[in-house]
Amino acid sequence: MIKLRSFPSDRQLDKMDCGPACLKMIAKYYGKFYSLQYLRDKCGATKEGVSFLDISNAAEEIGLRSLSIKCSIDDLLFRIPLPALVHWNKSHFVVIHKVRASKRKKKNESSSVASKQINNADGSIYVSDPAKGHIKYGAKDFSDKWIKSGSDMGKLMALEPQADFYQRQGDEKLERRKTFENFIGYFTPYRKSFINLFIVMLLVTILQGLLPFISKAVIDVGIQTHDIDFINIVLIANVAIIVSVLLSNLVRDWILLHVTSRVNIALISDYLIKLMRLPITFFENKMTGDILQRAQDHERIRSFVMNNSLNMVFSALTFIVFGVIMFIYNPVIFYIFLAGSIIYVAWVLAFLNVRKKLDWEYFDLVSKNQSYWVETIASIQDIKINNYEKQKRWKWEDIQARLYKVNLRVLGITNTQNLGAQFIDSLKNLFITFYCAKAVISGEITFGVMISTQFIIGMLNAPVVQFIQFIISFQFAKISFLRLNEIHQLDDEHENVGSNNIDLPENKSLIINNVMFQYSPNSKMVLQGVRLVIPEGKVTAIVGDSGSGKSTFLKLLLRLYKPSYGEIMIGSMNINNISLRQWRDKCGAVMQDGKIFNDTILNNIVLDDEKIDYGKLKKALETANIAQEIEMLPLGYQTMMGEQGRGLSGGQKQRVLIARALYKNPDYLFFDEATNSLDTINEQKIVAALDDVFRDKTVIVVAHRLSTIRKADQIIVMQDGRVIEIGNHNSLMERQGHYNRLVQSQMDLTSTVLVEADKNNQN
Repeated sequence: MIKLRSFPSDRQLDKMDCGPACLKMIAKYYGKFYSLQYLRDKCGATKEGVSFLDISNAAEEIGLRSLSIKCSIDDLLFRIPLPALVHWNKSHFVVIHKVRASKRKKKNESSSVASKQINNADGSIYVSDPAKGHIKYGAKDFSDKWIKSGSDMGKLMALEPQADFYQRQGDEKLERRKTFENFIGYFTPYRKSFINLFIVMLLVTILQGLLPFISKAVIDVGIQTHDIDFINIVLIANVAIIVSVLLSNLVRDWILLHVTSRVNIALISDYLIKLMRLPITFFENKMTGDILQRAQDHERIRSFVMNNSLNMVFSALTFIVFGVIMFIYNPVIFYIFLAGSIIYVAWVLAFLNVRKKLDWEYFDLVSKNQSYWVETIASIQDIKINNYEKQKRWKWEDIQARLYKVNLRVLGITNTQNLGAQFIDSLKNLFITFYCAKAVISGEITFGVMISTQFIIGMLNAPVVQFIQFIISFQFAKISFLRLNEIHQLDDEHENVGSNNIDLPENKSLIINNVMFQYSPNSKMVLQGVRLVIPEGKVTAIVGDSGSGKSTFLKLLLRLYKPSYGEIMIGSMNINNISLRQWRDKCGAVMQDGKIFNDTILNNIVLDDEKIDYGKLKKALETANIAQEIEMLPLGYQTMMGEQGRGLSGGQKQRVLIARALYKNPDYLFFDEATNSLDTINEQKIVAALDDVFRDKTVIVVAHRLSTIRKADQIIVMQDGRVIEIGNHNSLMERQGHYNRLVQSQMDLTSTVLVEADKNNQN
């Protein structure tokens, strides 16, 4: 069996990735490598995370045998095979990879009587935490986080390879990783700029390399010989060099600004393009803060390549040039500087691993903070209505307190690191100064060489500091690169489906053949064995209780989701053979959670149509019964809407969405509770106007108000993800089934409301 000597440490890239990340570490420990996204898919990770059952199912799919048990801390220290996965602190998964009992505890364990008196504080437990890395806990501290209060046992899952573990097919997506070379590709179009930049940097270094020789000449020649003319000439040369360096630096900064701006736009643009290609399930399963944080990850990588990497090249040139000059002046001084610099670098790098752990923790908290702000701003109305301001503020303060603690730890490490580094640097400079002073007295070097040496030391110190910054920046960029790489491993929404426009069959009826759907591999089926035909050119209504799967079924037809089993056909053709763009061009949809964009009313209706068809626009507006209200506004159709349609009532938003769908003049129309925000009068007007629009179109309507779908050619009744009745209004009423009960319940409710209204009027 192949095992790594040291247990691996892999990081979770998002808040809810701890379970898949732990499974990845265990698989890697046994010699198999899987991407985090592959294991996330196997676990069926959602915004709520994963359960022990999800991880167990995923583990067995990749060939790891799982055993979930309850045990005490003593069982863990002496009897449980490792590695094992535990649920940590009620909200997090970690891997236990090693335990060590104290000698006293081992001695007590040998006696059956004494074993009953074992103190749980004895022993150490070694954890690989996907959020913090390798951590060692005392048994008591571990027990407090693992075992619930009032119990002496906690849950864990032991995992070990099955017989065919190494024969199982690995993760093919590992071949699709976006390598660092892909990022370097963003910079290759600017090769000439980089060549010019290198020439400028080399010129600056050579010019600066002349300065110590000039200083030496002024002291050893000009001052010693009292030659004022020579000093003036050297002064002019010195000024010329300084001006040349200044101009060269201006050119360098201009080139960097030019390249940096373009690369930055390209990086963020490609990230947005990739996001737009991802399926809707990605956004449903991700925290908003995680998505926003990755945009800042691009900035870290760009900064590393454009600033730290280029400065490191410049610093390397500077170090080589001035190192050679120093060696020529005096090898002993050079060796003292080199030894001191090595100790200085070693001291700073000793803190790198701790900084890495804190950076991961900081990333997680910043992501939570961003998600909090997005959620708070989006739900401010509900916060105010329910007097939830104080409690919401407390939650924000809790995040800030945790951020403060992390920043405090970073500050403490930084202060310790800087104080030690300054001490080492001061000692190094002190030794060099004393050696130079003694060398001048003994006649080994001139006073001019000593002064020049101080200048050279200053020039050599800068590359050493830059090297430290380069290492730290590289670590940050590596973390950001891992997070971005995870996005680029995901399948595009268009992947593995038709990509070209093709001719549709003559029969354009939608045939649903034994379609089943579940949101994650281990969740219950939302749709179960749906079989039906949605006839071309007819109106099909879907009704049922809340949670019966109506909206999910509509999203499957729009191809926002993919069926877990079964297939959807257009006539004799599988719908997946048609490109998504072609299919959605033929579809108009009004969803119950449809969004109004922060744009003009006109652009919200026509979207990206460059040549507006005002005939279609007029008809769509009249059908949606919204034209008159828009034209009464001071700016009419050019009125700007705020975010989420701020400035429009709920009914007006819904009618704008209806107009948007109708303007496309699509072959297929999908309405998901499209009139639920409308008053009765507007609803009746729109329903009457839609009768004309619906002619020769395939229409699917999901509605709770059964009065709006009486005229439908076909009514589908759903319950618990199944189709239980199909027919028109009259035939379903005669059947006295579930549809009849739905109609009767709504009629009874309407009657009750009318009676109550009459009583109130009489009073």
